Amino acid sequence: MSGFFSSDNKFFILMSKIFDLMMLGLLWLVLCIPVITIGPASSAIYYAMVKVIRRERSYLFKEFFRSFKLNFKQGAILTLIYGIMAAVIYVDLRYMLDLAKEGSKVGSMMLGAFLVLVIFAIFTVVYMFPVLSRFTMSVKDLFKMSFYMSIKHIGWTVLFAALFIGTAIMLFFSFFYMPPLIVFLPGLYTLLVSFPMEHIFKKYMPVEEESDEESGIDRWYNE
Repeated sequence: MSGFFSSDNKFFILMSKIFDLMMLGLLWLVLCIPVITIGPASSAIYYAMVKVIRRERSYLFKEFFRSFKLNFKQGAILTLIYGIMAAVIYVDLRYMLDLAKEGSKVGSMMLGAFLVLVIFAIFTVVYMFPVLSRFTMSVKDLFKMSFYMSIKHIGWTVLFAALFIGTAIMLFFSFFYMPPLIVFLPGLYTLLVSFPMEHIFKKYMPVEEESDEESGIDRWYNE
């Protein structure tokens, strides 16, 4: 019977992982409330998910807030940029709907520009904050790398985009019909995305000449 309550019991390990996943979701939701902090919080949830929950290094709160603080400035700037893009998309959509009602042909031209902007926004955002959590570069280079990865790995990108849109829709409806799911969905989305995302990231990591033992550095991200 004592084996059942052991810390090595698979059931308790699984429950502990689920609890951590929900805590990450709760942290993300709370820190997203100011809106401008959505970027830093999204970077932090990915970083903590991979390092703590998947690689079992360090502590959840410590690593979440470490990434949040480290990437706060760039994450906030990126949030602002995506916010402006979202506003432009919304205005364009309303304008196109008005043109469509009037039977104008200009609407079809606007539709093309609208779709390009939407695709660019979704394709880059699914990579942007995981990339921010792992690589050190300028905001301009973050956009370049995220867009390059999205095209280079287009198959995964479509899956990421589908998961992103699906999770956003479920979050919206969960708020009204099943509130407990709200704290579960952000972590679940991050966990699912992290498996192929980490595989992609390894292709862009520099080759280390020394082993972890020789350098004394724990390169958990290469596991």
